[in-house]
Amino acid sequence: MSTTRTDKPFGRREVSGGAPSASSGPLGTALKDRPVNNSAGPAPAGRPQPDTDAAAPAGAGKPARKAQLQLARLEPWSVMKFSFVMSLVCFVVLLVAVVVLYMILAGLGVFDAIGDTVNSLTRRPGETSGGVDAGSWFSFARIFGYTVLVGALNVLLVTALSTVGSVIYNLAADLVGGVEVTLKEAE
Repeated sequence: MSTTRTDKPFGRREVSGGAPSASSGPLGTALKDRPVNNSAGPAPAGRPQPDTDAAAPAGAGKPARKAQLQLARLEPWSVMKFSFVMSLVCFVVLLVAVVVLYMILAGLGVFDAIGDTVNSLTRRPGETSGGVDAGSWFSFARIFGYTVLVGALNVLLVTALSTVGSVIYNLAADLVGGVEVTLKEAE
């Protein structure tokens, strides 16, 4: 018979043949007090099955259990990793949205119309040329470059602010307790 032990939190210990011990790990006391159902399926014909739900009306399920917990700590490293990945996803969505929107507006001729309007408004009266060339303002390279710059700054700021926010939350939770959360079991 061998003994195996895992050093992970909430791990199980297997003793003599691999049966998990009910009292092992941090949840051991909670597992001891839990009712055990030893039935191996439906009772054989001729053998009555005990009625465990006699008090419940027909068609009604068990009431859902609720637990009130406190969110006492946010790990800053995990918050940083999560916020970085989420901001990268938002960055990619922003790039795709800008490219699609630019293609639609360029196809409709919006940028050409704006360029012609600005050019005609900035030209001296009586001249047919001159004025400000606003067409270069709306080139794809310039718009995409500004989008990449703003998106990269957004990734850095969201990641940094989320990490600092988790540290501030941990300090405040040490003082006043943390956010209370009520969890309900799915029906």
